[in-house]
Amino acid sequence: MSLKRNYLLALELVTFSHTLFILPLILSGYFIAYKNILLLDIFLIILAAISARTIGMLFNRIIDNEIDFQNPRTSSRPLPSGRASKNFVLLLLFLSISIYLLSCWLICDFVFILSPIPLLLFIVYPYTKRFTAFCHFFLGLALSIGPIAGGVAATCDLTGLYLTLPIGIFTFFWISGFDILYALQDYQHDIRNDIFSVPSIYGINNAIKISSVCFIISLIAICYYSFIYTFNFLSILIILIILMNYIFQIIHSLRNNYSFFKYNSYIGILILILVISDILFI
Repeated sequence: MSLKRNYLLALELVTFSHTLFILPLILSGYFIAYKNILLLDIFLIILAAISARTIGMLFNRIIDNEIDFQNPRTSSRPLPSGRASKNFVLLLLFLSISIYLLSCWLICDFVFILSPIPLLLFIVYPYTKRFTAFCHFFLGLALSIGPIAGGVAATCDLTGLYLTLPIGIFTFFWISGFDILYALQDYQHDIRNDIFSVPSIYGINNAIKISSVCFIISLIAICYYSFIYTFNFLSILIILIILMNYIFQIIHSLRNNYSFFKYNSYIGILILILVISDILFI
């Protein structure tokens, strides 16, 4: 297998485009809590973030391989389709864990001590869909650690946690709400195969209502954050764009059109712009 093919296969395995959502949020956490911006710290945080996200996706691919094989929507993924061997995935997982732990250790001892927590959540998450409809919220929890971790990496103590909590709450509810809508695609498959999700247990209409509540709470959290700093014109514009994104997601979900979900990745970038603008306008 050529190096280029391995590279492209690895990107497909971990759905690298999804990293575009969480990486800016982690950097947002860092900029909120920073004392002195260090380029080395930013590099290490980016390295830790990408490797952590890769670890989470690879654990998910390995643990859910049988489920993915049975689902027509996911059966063409590299692992269930046989395009990627399990040994290749395990090697990629080992390398990602090594890079993640090394990055955390180089940031500071406190971050290194806390580094196993996200890994534990990533391992547990794929199993939650086997026993609870609220698996979406566990995914939200796992990813909401991102911006908080960015803040902790900036301060190397728990001060960063308190400073970044509003962004963490936004991430928790936005991811949870988005994942509920995303699960609508697998509604029939999940019912037939006893997979737990909000749509398969509570129905499509209730799933959209629960998702809407999540999005509303996430908007309240980001508005609260912005009010703490300077509530400027750019802040209002970004919040309106996020609101429009949510409305379009609901409309497209009702039409069984999920192509609009790809734009969700840009929400993280908007939050990063919001954070930087609020800091600059203080």
